[in-house]
Amino acid sequence: MLKKENRLSTNFEFNITRKYGKYYKGKFFHIYFLVPKKYDGPTKVGIVVSNKFSKNAVERNRVKRVFREVVRNNFEKINKGNLWVVIHPKISCTKATYEEINSEFNKILQEASFS
Repeated sequence: MLKKENRLSTNFEFNITRKYGKYYKGKFFHIYFLVPKKYDGPTKVGIVVSNKFSKNAVERNRVKRVFREVVRNNFEKINKGNLWVVIHPKISCTKATYEEINSEFNKILQEASFS
């Protein structure tokens, strides 16, 4: 689990990041990176898994746990400060293993030139 200061918390932060952020599409998720103006603080990350993803809460929570762990293990690569990140998992990630999601995440980070 990330520290509270490293989590996106308001709808404003999520919406601004999705609207103005740099978008990358992976095999298992969509990800947005934004360096917001007039913000000087730590890197913040948010994971969005809606009811459209699955009506089963167990599946949604499992996906959130896996993505939280991926972000936690790779946080030093994206912790450059003044960065907001929003992750939208795809339904295909329910069948994927942690290692597959982690390798895809690292590939996107290299493509985004944060590592």
